Amino acid sequence: MAKSEKTKKTGKEESGVIVDAFQKATDTVSAKIKDYNEKYLAKAIENGKEKVKEINEKYVEKTIEKGKDTFKEYNEKYLAKNIEKGKEYVEGPYNKLADKIDEVLAKGRDIEKDALKKLDEFVENGRKFMYKIPMVETVEKKMTDGLNALPGMVNMPNKGEIENLTKAMKALNSNIESLKTI
Repeated sequence: MAKSEKTKKTGKEESGVIVDAFQKATDTVSAKIKDYNEKYLAKAIENGKEKVKEINEKYVEKTIEKGKDTFKEYNEKYLAKNIEKGKEYVEGPYNKLADKIDEVLAKGRDIEKDALKKLDEFVENGRKFMYKIPMVETVEKKMTDGLNALPGMVNMPNKGEIENLTKAMKALNSNIESLKTI
């Protein structure tokens, strides 16, 4: 058993040596990467930032301002004028059409009023002419009598019977009211 304990210790010692060696290598690589970053990359990044800022100030901002001015000038010279012309081109016919429609509507209303006057005159003349025909009054009387007789034919009370019934109901109500006071 003594031998197996020795073997175990050497296995543990060997793994500790490997871990230590790996740790030292990792620390060395990390330190070299850090030195490299500080010496080369940090300076390159700072120089790049300065160059980008310088290019923006010298070229990009000026180009953007010139573009804005050019666009504004183009709008004033060409687009605004064409838009105004377009408005005139559309609004002119539209206004003319709207005016014509208003005129047509006014004339239509006048024609409607005239037509109604003519129709009223025609109806009035027809009534005058109708009563000059000898049979019209006789036909009118027969039609009225026939219409008045119609409720009796379908077993409905006529106007006179309803009036008599209404008078009888009023008399009955007044008799009941007088009995209530006694």
